[in-house]
Amino acid sequence: MAACNLSALHTPALLLDEAKMLRNIRRLEDHAKSLGVTLRPHLKTAKSIEVGRRLSNGAQMPVTVSTLAEAEVFHEAGYTDILYAVGIAPSKMDRIKALQASGCDLVVILDSVEQAYAVAAAGIPALVEIDSDGHRGGLLHEDPQLVEIGKILHAGGAMRGVLTHAGESYNVTGRDAHAAFAERERAACVAAAEVLRAAGLPCPVVSVGSTPTAHAARDLAGVTELRAGVYMFFDLVMAGIGVCEVDDIALSVMTTVIGH
Repeated sequence: MAACNLSALHTPALLLDEAKMLRNIRRLEDHAKSLGVTLRPHLKTAKSIEVGRRLSNGAQMPVTVSTLAEAEVFHEAGYTDILYAVGIAPSKMDRIKALQASGCDLVVILDSVEQAYAVAAAGIPALVEIDSDGHRGGLLHEDPQLVEIGKILHAGGAMRGVLTHAGESYNVTGRDAHAAFAERERAACVAAAEVLRAAGLPCPVVSVGSTPTAHAARDLAGVTELRAGVYMFFDLVMAGIGVCEVDDIALSVMTTVIGH
C-alpha cells in the first residue's frame, strides 16, 4: 500500500509486504526442489486463502493445518491433500469423515495404540509421529509400539507413513546448528520408516520439517516431504536465531502512538 494511503487505516493494522512474502516463498520452494522433496507448507500462520494462492505459483499443492476449521476452509477453496498435524482425538472423527466424504484426502497423526485402533476403525489415513528431539510427542524409532501401531493401521488400510517435527531447533542459533537438527530429524524419521518396512509394513510417506531445519537441511535422503510454516512471513524469533534477516520479515503492525 502506498504511504499516502496508510493514514486511512484504522490502527492497529497488520501490514503484509507482498514482495518480501513472495521472495520468502520462492526461497524455500527452490531449496526443497534442490533437495528432491515435496514441500508441504503449514498454513496455520497464514490462515489465508490469498496467501495460499501465492504458493507454488498458484498451483494446488499439499498443505498442513493445525485445526479442522483450517482444513475445512482450505478444502472449500480447492485443496484436497491436507495433513492435520495435531494428535488425533476421538471427538474429531465425525468432522474428518465429513471432509473425506466431500473429497478431501485428510491425513492425521498419532503416537499411541489407542489412537491407532480408533483411526483404523474409522478408516482415516494416518502418519505415526516420531520423536526426533524429545520435544513434545511421538515415539522413538526403537520403541516396540511403532511396529504394533503400524500393524493396527495397516490392517485397517490406514497406514501412510511417519512424521517428525524438531521443535527444539528453535532453541539453537545459526545455520550449522539448525543443519545438525535437520539431520537429527531426517535420521530419526528414516530410521522409523526402515523399522516399519523391515516388519513388512508400508511406509510411503517420510515427512520432516520446521522452519529452521527446512532452510538449513543439506541432505534429505530417504525423506519424501518437507514442512514449514512461518517461513512465508518470518518473524523476530526467526531473525534472532539466524534463519532470516530482519529485512526478510514480511509482516509488521502499524499502531498509533497516543502518549509518551
